[in-house]
Amino acid sequence: MHIAYFSNQFADREGHGLARYSHQLYASLCKTRPEIKVIPVAAWSSRNADEVSQLRESYELQLLPWGRRWTPLAWAFLDRPPVEYWLRSPVDVVHAVSLGYPISTRKPYVVTVHDIGPLSHPEFFSNTRPWIMKKSLKQAIDKADAIICVSRSTAEEVESYTGLNLSDRIQVIHEGVTPFFFEKTQTGCLATLMGLPAPGTPFILATGKISPRKNIARLIQALSKVAEIIPHHLVLVGGSGWDMDAVYRETNNPAVAGRVHQMGYVTDDQLRALYNSASLYIHPSLYEGFGLTVLEAMAAGCPVITSNVYSLPEVAGDAALLIDPYNADEMAEALKALCTNESMAEELRRRGLERAGTFTWGKCAEQVAEVYRRVA
Repeated sequence: MHIAYFSNQFADREGHGLARYSHQLYASLCKTRPEIKVIPVAAWSSRNADEVSQLRESYELQLLPWGRRWTPLAWAFLDRPPVEYWLRSPVDVVHAVSLGYPISTRKPYVVTVHDIGPLSHPEFFSNTRPWIMKKSLKQAIDKADAIICVSRSTAEEVESYTGLNLSDRIQVIHEGVTPFFFEKTQTGCLATLMGLPAPGTPFILATGKISPRKNIARLIQALSKVAEIIPHHLVLVGGSGWDMDAVYRETNNPAVAGRVHQMGYVTDDQLRALYNSASLYIHPSLYEGFGLTVLEAMAAGCPVITSNVYSLPEVAGDAALLIDPYNADEMAEALKALCTNESMAEELRRRGLERAGTFTWGKCAEQVAEVYRRVA
């Protein structure tokens, strides 16, 4: 069976969660189901020529000739040319690995939906093109033979937003955690990371590109409420997004002066080392389609606090402290509890490791392969 595996994030320099999903699922499909030929396809890449050449050599990546601008326009308005027309290999199934824009194809069609936040919660997103995501979702509803949702929360939101019962085509397939995050790491890789707290200073870790959805301003408010009780600093990993003014205002609060460290993007080795070193990981997001970093932190043995909304309780189970992300007082109490109660932290470490171990890319790949077999 030949799968045209369409993912711009697979070829992109950045892409974050979607890039991790596309690469990890691809690798697990190749490992667990070698009889399935998975052909990565992208409309464009931000990588340089040497890097693209390496992707082509290592993964047989195929780049479409029309590029970043014309490909989505042609597919959205003309529904042509079909993606399989450009490929050198035969195609049995086309899999759109995320809900980016409509894809032209005459083959059996599978779409993975990670979330529909730009449509259902536009207040949390900027610089998006909701009209093209709306067309992509409509195409998935009208044309896809199967719709993979990464969480039950996302599946329910798709049905709620469209007003349709799609149970005959929707399948919930959770993401996995790469074994990399279960492995201990040497913290020497942090030596080149400028701006960390002084060695020996306990810290709380949060990740994600800063935006209102990630709720970082309220997290800093929460820390300021208990700053006299706990000595912990806050380390923020991920780039600056939009609405940074609110974050800067909270950072200037004298209660947390010098205790908030914005690190920008880090390598996977550095991220794992930060999980290993942090007193706790907090993910107070207001909206998530899945929340993979919660599981990565658990895999690395880091106690977790996360929100009680959308997919996050589904992912965390009973292995994290769940809080109302709109309540800074509740968040502050959770921070204080976990930073001052080592037995609670140790219990969450134990539960977290068990919980993370149930989410594997191998299981994800087997379920996706079964979807391919069913629709082909």
